[in-house]
Amino acid sequence: MISNPFIDIFKKYPYILFFILGVFAYGQEKNNENKYIESKLEKIDSLIKVYNFDDAENLIKNTKNTFLFRLNSERMLAFEFRRAQIYFETDKKEKALEILLDGYEKLKTNPFSPLNIEFSSYLAKVFVNSQNFDKGIFYNKKALKGAILIKDTINITKSLIRLGSFYYAKKNADSAKYYFRQVTYFPVTEKTEQRISNAYNNLGVIAQNNDNFDLAKAYAKEGIKIKLQQRDTVGIASLKVNLGNLYHFERNFKTAIKKYIEAETNVIEDTSSRALYIKRIIYENLSVSYDSLKDYKNAYNYLNKSFRIKDKLYDTRLTESLAEVDAKYNLAKEEQKTEEEKGNAFRAQVLFYGLAFLTLVFVILTLIFYKNYKLKQQNKIEQVNNDLQTRIINATIDAKEKERKTIAEILHDSVSALLSSANLHLQASKSILKTKVPVEITKAQDIINEASIKIRNLSHELISSVLLKFGLAFAIHDICEKYSNSQLELISDDNGVKRYNQKFEIKIYSIIEELINNILKHSKAKNASITLIERNGEKLLIQIIDDGKGFDVKKERKKDGLGLSHIDARVKIMHGVFNINSKKGEGTSIFISVPIYKKS
Repeated sequence: MISNPFIDIFKKYPYILFFILGVFAYGQEKNNENKYIESKLEKIDSLIKVYNFDDAENLIKNTKNTFLFRLNSERMLAFEFRRAQIYFETDKKEKALEILLDGYEKLKTNPFSPLNIEFSSYLAKVFVNSQNFDKGIFYNKKALKGAILIKDTINITKSLIRLGSFYYAKKNADSAKYYFRQVTYFPVTEKTEQRISNAYNNLGVIAQNNDNFDLAKAYAKEGIKIKLQQRDTVGIASLKVNLGNLYHFERNFKTAIKKYIEAETNVIEDTSSRALYIKRIIYENLSVSYDSLKDYKNAYNYLNKSFRIKDKLYDTRLTESLAEVDAKYNLAKEEQKTEEEKGNAFRAQVLFYGLAFLTLVFVILTLIFYKNYKLKQQNKIEQVNNDLQTRIINATIDAKEKERKTIAEILHDSVSALLSSANLHLQASKSILKTKVPVEITKAQDIINEASIKIRNLSHELISSVLLKFGLAFAIHDICEKYSNSQLELISDDNGVKRYNQKFEIKIYSIIEELINNILKHSKAKNASITLIERNGEKLLIQIIDDGKGFDVKKERKKDGLGLSHIDARVKIMHGVFNINSKKGEGTSIFISVPIYKKS
């Protein structure tokens, strides 16, 4: 039977399956929560749109009480933005401005948030409403910058239209034309056609005010082309009315009447409020143009038509208002009922997912605790192994040093003494023989002298006789003189350190000698110094500095380069501190601190 590896894993580690299910459940809960909040924001927007500010504000409060939002989170700021809109529309402009400025500052840390555009645009609206066009322009430019950053074409064109309008209100027609023209450079799409049409219309108004009727007519015709693409009959009629007005201002009343009648044709069958409003304007303008031609009969008829539509519009608005009030009442009742049902379902869902989440957290914490326990046990074993390895290294080195000392002492005290004695006997033989001294005796003496020199040198290599006789400070001076040459100058400073326990001195000398060998072999230094300092008779401080090429300490420790691990182990067993600072091209500084073994 073929086993499924995933099923085997879940059988062996069932908490993994539970964890995956928990994550999935949590993600589903978050997704549902996001959808719920988005629906609330859409509902609040629809209430603000129909000026139902009380219900909108209550819905904001209820939603914020249901969920705990972080203070500076985008969700919280989305609700705060709508609260600012309500304050502005209910003439609490100072409160609205306070919320908008606070949100604007908080959103600076997240320039890619679409809320940046909303807050900046509404700030512009608030300031322009109070006739502060400079501030309005400043914040509208911020909105434009945010829209460009996230490539939001709708808000780019909206911001450009608003900037043009603000500059026009400041009587800065050149800047206004610049921003309106920027809109006309966009390709005509479903997203841009409305704003492009508005831009042409506004450019036409500016041209008309400058008595440049030909240019104004050209802009109006461009606007009509876009409205034809949109199949917006009311929009086409509106632009044709504007075109007729231009002919009227030129006193070309017949062409103006022709354009007004064309506009009427576009909306003749449309009974919407928007179409009725355009028809009223058409009939008023026709009345004025016929009056200018002294055709008072047509002027009276069209003026009468305009009044009839005006009355019809009033009746329509009254009916719509009554229907809207009735719809709001029914909607509020349905909303309350739906909210109660959703609230009960949501509380049950929160309780279920809350318990699932707590169980998941408990499993994860248990797993973490178990992993930490295993890790601690593993660390303890590794620590024991490291300590054991350190002791083995030190025992090996101590045995080696003891053996070297023993051999050096045997060579120096026994072999050297025997060779010296043999040399004395040969010298005595030469005295007895006087004139007839065999050549072999002279050669034997030369061989013995050579052997004595080699044994002495070997003895010194095994262990420094200067160290044994005069102590650590003299031995370090001796080694510095020995290794200094034209390429490297080694200096030492012992600060008057005393004699210590011989074993302690041998250990320290061995460490320093190893580090000096590293300088000679690897550093390519020109200068190096060894400093010994005794601290309060309790600790010996050693500092070795060179101006060589340096190296990567971590890398060298890992590959056990330069015998660093052995030196570290030796210092550690002496209960000392071993620290290296080095960078490539910046030389090396080594610091060692060890407790002093008292001299017996």
